[in-house]
This record gives sequence, structure tokens and C-alpha cells, in this order.
Amino acid sequence: MQASQWKGSGKGKLWGLDLLKGARLMQTRLIGLDDPAGWNAALDGLPHAIAHTHEFVSCMSQVTKDETFLFVAESAQGKAVCPISERSFQGHTDVYTPYGFGGFVATGDINGLRDAWTLMAQERAYVAAYLMQNPVLMPREIEALWSDDLRGDRTIYTVDLKVPEAERWTDVSRRKRPQLRQWLEGAAPVTDQQELVTAFAELYPAFAKERRMASPYLLSAPQARDLAELANALLVGVQNDQGQITCVALMSTTPACGDYLFMASTPEGDADGLGVLWLGLRELAERGVATCNLGGGIREGDGVSEMKRRLGGQAQTTPIIQEIFDEARYTSLCEAAGVSHAQGGYFPAYYA
Repeated sequence: MQASQWKGSGKGKLWGLDLLKGARLMQTRLIGLDDPAGWNAALDGLPHAIAHTHEFVSCMSQVTKDETFLFVAESAQGKAVCPISERSFQGHTDVYTPYGFGGFVATGDINGLRDAWTLMAQERAYVAAYLMQNPVLMPREIEALWSDDLRGDRTIYTVDLKVPEAERWTDVSRRKRPQLRQWLEGAAPVTDQQELVTAFAELYPAFAKERRMASPYLLSAPQARDLAELANALLVGVQNDQGQITCVALMSTTPACGDYLFMASTPEGDADGLGVLWLGLRELAERGVATCNLGGGIREGDGVSEMKRRLGGQAQTTPIIQEIFDEARYTSLCEAAGVSHAQGGYFPAYYA
């Protein structure tokens, strides 16, 4: 296909020679999961979250089984990376960001990034892309480069850990403050990481199944253990009077941005979630992590998101790139799936 024939967005923009001119400024490559050294080297010097790391992405790809890469675009002036996974619908490939808050992270001048990305998408014949960005780490240039394809339809909550704990108390829900203080006074925290790894691996599968979590969250006990044993993982938990660990939270500790990832508990430990998360925030702050991304709810405005708000999380909208590369194929796939290509909500619409 000639470059001048390529439609670069859902609005039918012709990139043409301008695309090639911009793309030459940034060379692109895909690093597979079979090259951990190359992946880690590409991340070196970039602010990133655990969702960008080879170890985490590799663990989560065991659940989805989708082909996964680190997209790299670089020039003498700058570099950007983004983990991506490819999936097929009726023989046509689209691309998405793996589980977690990954998206583009960068350093230097990345004004040629979108052109370079689009040319790579053309070469691999992608139909569409769904790229969730990390609202804490997303380069400011992304908003301008993808202004026509950037959406913000999901609320998450973040906590500034540079603020002293005494000040962060003022952000906690007034109704929850006394309950949380009382819980912390009587809690029996567990600090032994190996004990917590074992407890998390044992508790998580039944916990996820009982809550009817979506398939990407249905980790087996070995998969849960693999995640909990990652170098950037932090586990916090509590035990009951009999010494049984009843609630465990899995968090991450990269310096630029920590994350709350998963929780597992016994029925008895369900009520301990808020307190365990506070203990996790305390530990992350002590380790020098600047910000913690608590994530959002399973559904917008549900009890999970309300818990994070009450904990003092500041609401942010997650930027998501929803990009159509080939309008004709996209429309055809939507028709085959019996949905309107213009419908809002799920994207790409043919998966709805």
C-alpha cells in the first residue's frame, strides 16, 4: 500500500508523505516477551509503573495468551515506549494495552511519535487500537498528538504520597476517619513477605471466583504467586486472633508511581480492605514512592470506587486512545458482529 493511500484515523485523515517525514524522525521496533534484557534496556531511564515492566506483563500474558510486545519509538532527541498486546477478530488484528495502567511513557522530544506509531500499525495491518494511558505518567504531548482519538470515560483515584500522612488524614472521609483510626489501633499487621505470598496465592482464586471477576482477573494460585513474588511487588496484610491471615493487598513499588493491584481475603477479612490499603500507602510512602494509583471501580461509581474515594483518593479521568486505522474493515467487522460501528461504550465495538 502506498503511504499516501493510508487512512490514519477514524476520521479518514490521509497521512501521506507527512507521515513518512515524521516517522523517519523516530525509528520503531517491537520487543517480544522472549527478550527480557532488551525490554528492560528500553525502559531504562524512563519513568514507569509496574504495568510497563517485562516481569509484570509476562505474568499477565499467561492469562490472556495474546501476543505481547513493548513498542519502542526513538530518535536522537527522544524515546517513547508502550506495552501492547495483539488479538484477532475474524482474522483481523487489533491492539490494546495489557492489564494495568501502562500506556506511553517517554523522555525528550516525541513530536514524531504518532506518525511513527501509525506507520508501524500500517505495516502490521491493525484495524484499531485501545491504549489506556497512565494518568500519572502520560507524557503531556500525547494529549496534543492524539487529540482526535483521546477519550476520558473512566475515573480512577490517586494518592500523593509526598504529602505527610497526618495531612492525608484530612482527605479521608469524615465518616470513615474514626473507624479507620480504631481499626489501625487494633489491627495485627503481617510483615513477612513470604507468608503473605503464600496467603495471597491461596486466597485469591476463590476470592476472584466468588466475586465473578472478568476473565483477565481470574488468576490461578500459581499465577497469583508469580505476581506476588515480583521484584517490584509489595504485599500488606493482617491476621486474626488465631494467627490466620485474613486479608492481603498486592501493591507495586516503582519510584515514579506505585499501584494497588489486587486484593484477596477470607469472608471474615472483607471488612479489613480499607485498613489494609492504608497500611500499604504508609509502606509505599516510607519506600519513597511518589504517587499511588488506587485504580477505579469494577463499574463506574460502585462500592470499590467509593472505598478508594473515602480513603482520600483524588479523582482523575483515565485518558484512553481509541483509534481506528481502517474505517472500512472496522465497519465490516462491526456489521459481522451485529453492532453499530458508531455505538459508544465498548471499543472496538465489534467485541461488545
